[in-house]
Order: sequence, then C-alpha cells, then structure tokens
Amino acid sequence: MTVERRERLTSDHRLTSPLQHAAVKESGIVFRGRHCLMLVLARPGETTRFGFVASRKGVGGAVQRNRARRRLRELVRRRWPRLSERGWWIVVVAFRSAISAPHQELATDVEHLLARTGALAPTGLPGPHGHA
Repeated sequence: MTVERRERLTSDHRLTSPLQHAAVKESGIVFRGRHCLMLVLARPGETTRFGFVASRKGVGGAVQRNRARRRLRELVRRRWPRLSERGWWIVVVAFRSAISAPHQELATDVEHLLARTGALAPTGLPGPHGHA
C-alpha cells in the first residue's frame, strides 16, 4: 500500500532559522527564472525544506511582499507530491513581477525552475516516491 503525500508544507518542510537560509545562500546553486530565482543546496538524507523571500527593495511594501510569497508558496505546495521528500534545501526569492504575473506564467516559471534543480519529477511520470 502506498501512502499518497498531501499538498501541505508543514513546519518540518520550511527553512525556519537564519542559519539555514545563510547555508543555502552561501553554498547553494542559483537558478534564475523570469519571476523568481531559486537557491538550491543539496542535503542528502535530510528532509526537503523550502524558504520564501520577498525583499522590500526587490518587491515593494508589506502587502506586495506578502502577496508574492503567498503566490510562490502556493505554487510549490501544489507541486509538493511530485517533489523529492529528501535531499534539498531551496530558497525561493521573489522578483517584483511575481506580484502581477499571470498565474499560468508564474506557475510555469516555478515548475521549470524546480525541474532544473532536479527536485521535481516530470508530469505524468511516477514521482520520487514510486507513484504518479
């Protein structure tokens, strides 16, 4: 019996400390998209974790920053069942365009970046856990 993963990012799947973010920033590989960039650090054997960043300088005021983070977090959450459970720490950094980009364009950008990192199974193929 296979257990299907839920589309939920729990606190175990979030980068929570400044030290975790600093480790990804210092040693991670950068993948740049149209509306965001991803800093990716391979952490074999560890739980995959995500952090979402929207700076005042890069995105704008509090409302815009929260909207950008919320949109990106939702896109990652919807792809969660297809992501590797272990092995990655990923920081998603929003650009100003992440606020107003059409949903499908932003979703395509995020999916393309996740696929380039190697953390995302292609659509229609079994995920990293043996099921589609």
